[in-house]
Amino acid sequence: MKRRVTRPTLATVLGAGVTIASIAGTAGFLIGRYPMLRQFLPVSFTDEGLPERWQFKTYALVLVPVWVQLVLTLVFGAISVLLLWRAVPSDDPYEARLAAEDSERMLITAEAVVLLAAIWVSFQALGATELVRLWQRGWGGYRTIYGQTLVGAIVASVVVGVRAIATLRGSSRPAQRESSPHWRLKHLYFNPNDPALFVPARYGFGWTLNFGRPKAIVLMAVVLAIGIGAPFAIVRYLIN
Repeated sequence: MKRRVTRPTLATVLGAGVTIASIAGTAGFLIGRYPMLRQFLPVSFTDEGLPERWQFKTYALVLVPVWVQLVLTLVFGAISVLLLWRAVPSDDPYEARLAAEDSERMLITAEAVVLLAAIWVSFQALGATELVRLWQRGWGGYRTIYGQTLVGAIVASVVVGVRAIATLRGSSRPAQRESSPHWRLKHLYFNPNDPALFVPARYGFGWTLNFGRPKAIVLMAVVLAIGIGAPFAIVRYLIN
């Protein structure tokens, strides 16, 4: 069965553009401010905002917000590519119907994932400006605008999620799989011949992975390895 990348929506393309622009802008800003920073930078503060630990200035340290942006982009981007990488259906009408329904849902889901990436990568750009300001002052904390923007990013994420759910509910009704013999342990769907990566949950509302598709395992591995491991690696780097 041939495979191809489904053409993304306009909102998906715009979201990807915003993400790339945010990373480039953040990197340029930090590199430009690098010569203006002190030789030793505070990396830990007391509850009163006084520095209690410093590290020697390096590009790796100053560009930490960019590393966070890249991790977020890698995680969200990998998920989006997996969602858009579709199998071209055969001439079988049932398989073609499943593929068409799944492709429609995945386009909507990929759009939401990319928009979420744009929101949080852009938020890290603001975090970079606040971090530089904190380094230059040497004490204190982030300004109120940081917390306000954080709340705005959370609200925007909720709006994106609700919009995606509403659109999915209004899309084509998924082909029925509840009575399929491919369910394992009642809730795990395993069907290598089903082109869908996500299928409706057998009971109740929601979706579940089709574990018969190799990229379902890849998706879980990417999310776990990068989404969980990378933040710990960054924190460990900062405290060493």
